[in-house]
Amino acid sequence: MKNSLLPYLWLSVSILFLTLTFNGQICAQEDVTTGPAPLGRTEGGSKYFRGLTQDSLATASSIHVLGARGSADGLTLRVVVLEKSGNFMHSDKDKPAFRVEVGCKGALELSQTTPIVDEVVWRSSSIPTVGVICIDNSMTSENIAPGVIRSLRNSLPEYSGHDSLGVLLFSHELFEVSPVAPTVKVADRCNPDSLEAADGLAAVYSSMMSGLAVLSEHVGSSKVLILVTASDDVASVMYSSADVVRKANEIEAQIYVVRVGNSTHSFVYKYISTATGGKMFSLDIPEVSEAAFIVREIFYSAKQHYTVRLPLVAGIQGCDEALIQVTLPIGDGTRVLSDSLILWQKPKAYRTTRAIVATFADTTDVGLQNFYPILATLAEDLMSDSTRKVQLIGHVSPDIKGDGDTRGLERAGYISDFLHAYGVKRKQIVVRSDGSRKPLYYLQLDGTQRLLNNRVEARYLDEIDEPYTIVVEQVASEELAIRAVDTWEQRGYKSYFEPIVIKLTPAYRVKIWGYSSSVEAEKVSKDVKKRYSAAGIVE
Repeated sequence: MKNSLLPYLWLSVSILFLTLTFNGQICAQEDVTTGPAPLGRTEGGSKYFRGLTQDSLATASSIHVLGARGSADGLTLRVVVLEKSGNFMHSDKDKPAFRVEVGCKGALELSQTTPIVDEVVWRSSSIPTVGVICIDNSMTSENIAPGVIRSLRNSLPEYSGHDSLGVLLFSHELFEVSPVAPTVKVADRCNPDSLEAADGLAAVYSSMMSGLAVLSEHVGSSKVLILVTASDDVASVMYSSADVVRKANEIEAQIYVVRVGNSTHSFVYKYISTATGGKMFSLDIPEVSEAAFIVREIFYSAKQHYTVRLPLVAGIQGCDEALIQVTLPIGDGTRVLSDSLILWQKPKAYRTTRAIVATFADTTDVGLQNFYPILATLAEDLMSDSTRKVQLIGHVSPDIKGDGDTRGLERAGYISDFLHAYGVKRKQIVVRSDGSRKPLYYLQLDGTQRLLNNRVEARYLDEIDEPYTIVVEQVASEELAIRAVDTWEQRGYKSYFEPIVIKLTPAYRVKIWGYSSSVEAEKVSKDVKKRYSAAGIVE
């Protein structure tokens, strides 16, 4: 059944005795167990954390930086060291000789700092981990859900112990794969053949907020939220990336993102994960079955890892984005293993598009019932506060013949009529059209892209997100747009970018926003034109 909040199934893990070599020294670990059985080991190798090695001749093959947390005293990194089969390399005496370099992202040189290294060892008394995994099953998901569910079904029976995991699919609705249950029973419920077909809009932030709400109820556990997605968020009317980060940090939950394919805005997911002490993993579409191994690494590393503590470093103070590079010399020191992450040190409210509340196959209102969960949520929120207003913006595909502005306005009108019939006051709804000027896909290669071009978007008109914006720049690439947004925010403005199409060529408009009247916006527009030679076009 479909729900917005789900119960979550139990996943558990444990660990066994090991011996290994670290920098040529043989070490031993004793009394390392968790739960009723030793840590399960998979057959064959893995590039992700799969267990503990018993091979005294093993050498380190990779290191993974799995997250960082900042404090008044400095930074603490979580790092795992794996041999070639994916087994963790424990050090009973000498700790790994990590080297850490830090600096502002884009700096020509990084500063080297001496870390303090300790090891967290997995024992029967280790704090349990509770997790929620949200799997993309929207129309833009590349149909990854069956592969992810199949990999979980095959892997979950190998786990034992006292950890827990909840599994759900999302589009603009949530679908429960399994309730809370032992992992073997959960594996039985992870049937890829029983899943609903991929469809609907990707409400990524809304699904993450639902998962965080469930995690908030688990006191005394280590909390992780795992997002597996091939889509950007396009349908979370109520929430933004900033809301997700704020809620996760409030309940001390770490977020991990498994980004599948290369069609998403990776910088948003990197921010969400690293700003909460987690990490973003990347998989190609054919590698989607490896998602379960990443889930295993996340759970295992919560109990067995190295803490690499860095004192306050002058090289990153004042940086919006800090680059942290960790290396480990191996053998005679002629080879090194390395990993890195970007740590956002200031809150970011990334905005790339407004929330989509409906798509259209043609100019009729047929099919609006498919978007009832989004529209009903929007209506209920507006009815709870009669002072709130929403703006509905209609869009049409570039291949629509005739007056695109009129057709876009007609579609926005259908949504307005639905909200009014639900109980929203007319004065709370503002309707406009952008015609065919702002397609999400300018090449429009398939039916899904055409549907998303024929859409209605919504945004609130209130003190948080005032209606008037000012176009200050237009650039040719997303990378330039990201840099421009950062520049305008450093100048003290709230800024974002949006993709547009000019003569069938993609471009990116950089905007500053937060103006409640045209008079206020025009005043600021004149100022930015004078001070920065900016475009200064009020919208």
